[in-house]
Amino acid sequence: ALLSVAGSFQHAPVRRVATPRRALLEVTDEYGFVDEAATLKSNRERTGFPIAPDDLIKAAKEVIVKNQNLQDPAIFDDSIYADDFRFVAPFVGGATPTDGERIGFTKDEFLSSLRSFDLLAAFPNLNNRYHAFRIDVFEPNRVWFQTRAKATHTGELMGSAATGKALELPPEALSMTFNAKGQVELFTVGYVIDRTSGNTGGLGGAFGYFWGTGNPLPFPECQPFQGSLQLRLLGALQKLLPKPE
Repeated sequence: ALLSVAGSFQHAPVRRVATPRRALLEVTDEYGFVDEAATLKSNRERTGFPIAPDDLIKAAKEVIVKNQNLQDPAIFDDSIYADDFRFVAPFVGGATPTDGERIGFTKDEFLSSLRSFDLLAAFPNLNNRYHAFRIDVFEPNRVWFQTRAKATHTGELMGSAATGKALELPPEALSMTFNAKGQVELFTVGYVIDRTSGNTGGLGGAFGYFWGTGNPLPFPECQPFQGSLQLRLLGALQKLLPKPE
């Protein structure tokens, strides 16, 4: 689990549908396109969240910068994370909740995991290429952003020798949800947007670095997606169905 966390922070020097009008559609047209400015304004007023959108995006970027000092507890200010902080990734933090359960690494678990694995030792030129920072218009205390990481394997990776391979990970979506004090209370990372992109088998986070260097971790979640036997059988059956003329 800790390997999934590390790759997200380290960084080297239309169809028209007839729908009854509801409250949500006050800022949505008949095609489903959201008026983003009006929706954000409405939700900020509804929740009373005090931090302006531009300031919140700035705060998210500052968290990324401050994380560069995370390996040194003497200078790292962990107050950027709330005491009730949670970290969640596609396969990290517990099973997907179906009953409203709150899942994820706690603050201490999150920081401990990051400090136990230094990805820069294996990829000293790692560049996450952060971009597309924006406020979630439905959750005005949440900042979304993306990465398209690149790195070259020039150092030892968990005991495996350098391969010199240049990796390009697929685009990934991340988010930070803040409390009214400007502290991060939820961090989500590693959600691959396009698994056909890059050269790491569609894998994001640390899983991509391991698989891309020929050191795949021995779990199905750490391998390129193939689908279960049942799903593959369903696909084969669909191909046998008569095609519409």
